[in-house]
Amino acid sequence: MGDLDKHAASQGLTRRALAGRLLGAAAASGLGVGAPIPAPALDPDLRDAALRGLALAGHRGDPVTAAAARAALSRLAETDPEAGILGRLYQLLDVRPAAYWAGEASARADAQDLAVLHGAIGACQPVSFEYTDLSGTTTARRVLPLVLVHPAQGVKLLAWCETREGFRQFFVRAMAGLSLQSGDFRADRMALLQGLLEKEEGGDL
Repeated sequence: MGDLDKHAASQGLTRRALAGRLLGAAAASGLGVGAPIPAPALDPDLRDAALRGLALAGHRGDPVTAAAARAALSRLAETDPEAGILGRLYQLLDVRPAAYWAGEASARADAQDLAVLHGAIGACQPVSFEYTDLSGTTTARRVLPLVLVHPAQGVKLLAWCETREGFRQFFVRAMAGLSLQSGDFRADRMALLQGLLEKEEGGDL
């Protein structure tokens, strides 16, 4: 459990209360997270693809392209704060696309589950599933899905876990019985993404 989760637990904070505090702190620091966000000019799917491509530029062995990509992400973050956070998360975690992972085909993420998760992220809709961790323990989870990333080990969902009341990561291949749940966390999404980025940059996710 990271410092953010420990603090939330010690204060008895709910997910909504934590989101409120993060928004307040961001506003006080001048980040403007609580301000209205202009609608992105690009279709959301196109924007996401562009962000992932820019984030991976540093792994292509071309410092000129990498510098241009960093500058583009920085400028984009000024007009689209959510894109800035997502771009930074992709830089940190999309180190090597999961498609190049040399694991067994049975260990790859299910395409239908990925489609459900992409849709849930876009709609800010909770999901539930049974999850089997690396030790073989299976638990039931209900989460707020925030972003999918593609490290070498396989596709992961980064989410706020309502069951554990903290940020967690889940291999999509280890999910079973994935289903959409009622609810809409759109009002909390930016604060949750900001908290997720702070935790990941602290190396404790």
